[in-house]
Amino acid sequence: MSNLSGIENRPEFIKGLRITEHLTHINKRRRLINLYEGMYGWQYKFNAATKTHLACLLMAANQVGKSQTGCIIDAFHLTGEYPEDWEGHRFEQPPLIWLLGHSGEKTRDLLQQKLFGRLGPDGFSGGYIPGEMIVDHKAMQGTSGACREVRVKHTQGTSVCQFWSYSQGQHALMGDVVDWYHIDEEPKDQTIYPQIMTRTLNGDRAQGGRGILTLTPENGKTELVCGFMDDLKPGQYLQTATWNDAPHLNKETRESILAAYPSYQRAMRSKGIPLMGAGLIFEHSEESISCPRFKIPDYFFVINGVDFGWDHPQAHIQLAIDPDSARIYVTQAWKASKKQPFEAWESVKHWAKKIPTSWPHDGLQHEKGSAKQQREYYEEAGWEMLDDHCTWPDGGNGVEAGLMELNNLMSTDKFKVFDDLHEVLEEIREYHRKSMPSGVSQIVKIKDDLIDAIRGAYMMARFAEQKYMIDNVQPDEYVEDYRPNSAMGY
Repeated sequence: MSNLSGIENRPEFIKGLRITEHLTHINKRRRLINLYEGMYGWQYKFNAATKTHLACLLMAANQVGKSQTGCIIDAFHLTGEYPEDWEGHRFEQPPLIWLLGHSGEKTRDLLQQKLFGRLGPDGFSGGYIPGEMIVDHKAMQGTSGACREVRVKHTQGTSVCQFWSYSQGQHALMGDVVDWYHIDEEPKDQTIYPQIMTRTLNGDRAQGGRGILTLTPENGKTELVCGFMDDLKPGQYLQTATWNDAPHLNKETRESILAAYPSYQRAMRSKGIPLMGAGLIFEHSEESISCPRFKIPDYFFVINGVDFGWDHPQAHIQLAIDPDSARIYVTQAWKASKKQPFEAWESVKHWAKKIPTSWPHDGLQHEKGSAKQQREYYEEAGWEMLDDHCTWPDGGNGVEAGLMELNNLMSTDKFKVFDDLHEVLEEIREYHRKSMPSGVSQIVKIKDDLIDAIRGAYMMARFAEQKYMIDNVQPDEYVEDYRPNSAMGY
């Protein structure tokens, strides 16, 4: 500080320097906050799932930001400086975090450089985590610029981030107790993931560690992918994201990228699904079945649909039917787990009020210790429940018949989903069958709650009412005694 000896107000000058250093530090940390605040809705949803699930899989299309999503979450766990509106899991102590990729080069380029930036003579710079928060690091042998371990200043001490490559094999992963893991892209060695899960058993102070997987299913329907798609266990969570969920990819960019892929890879690359048509129930592009939201005309017919649930979500939807074209629109949708009927009603009553509502046959079941049927609780909460559970006009309630008719409607441009109903579109693109050992295919009953509600409302569309009658206003247009006599069963 000898060079400051000639400054008259030396204490004030030093104070100013410290303020400047502090502001520089804040600005560097601001980058991570800016990335977090700029996330899409589906990215926030994925983060929130880590609070209640131990293994969360983001199975997404190429270039939508899946690795970035994971690294933003990783960065906050490493520093402990969570945003005020953070809905994901929180560590109360500095965690040991594993980040895994195909090779040392991949972990360096796709994970390390996002989190810490490039390693130069003066340390790290340009990453989500400022260089001054990095305590020290250990180099990864055999890969220039790659790290084996990075230690980070955490609000409660020092966290540890270790990088592993699948090429090291599962035996290299034995021994440690891990609090958090991030698997970026799927390992072809199917023994890697079970070994990582074993490492988390006593993580997070013996409460059980957890983690995320961010991948595009390039290996097809592997044991790992099928486990999440066909046989989701308690504590597991699956979320998908397509190019339609990534506004930063404009139409021209998507078309040019898609044209460069072989035709058999296009569904996997653009939608993040491994099925490539085989096993899918609805083989229609989102572009062909979605449309922008518009105000429903008074002469349209409307009906609601409900699918009951507790541990798996209850689901509520609304269909609007154009009597001129017989086109059906899915205009509203909501689903949530472990919500009482009155809680759900508060979320949907602004669009569900006074509208006839279809319901499945399990609404006839009685709640334990009560003489009331399940449907009665929903009626008391506010829904206009139809007198009978959903059936076809002939009294049947076949599932396959409903799926076939919905497929036909999609094929003939008679079925549309408002394009802001992301959860409906997600269920449609993931809805599939799996082959059983007997050779028979079976519908996978996972993430089908909104589809079941849609199918039920479609079956009971003959009880839909015109919107102007429900709103008690004069119609924009009126068709006397209109009742379509098509296969829709009006």
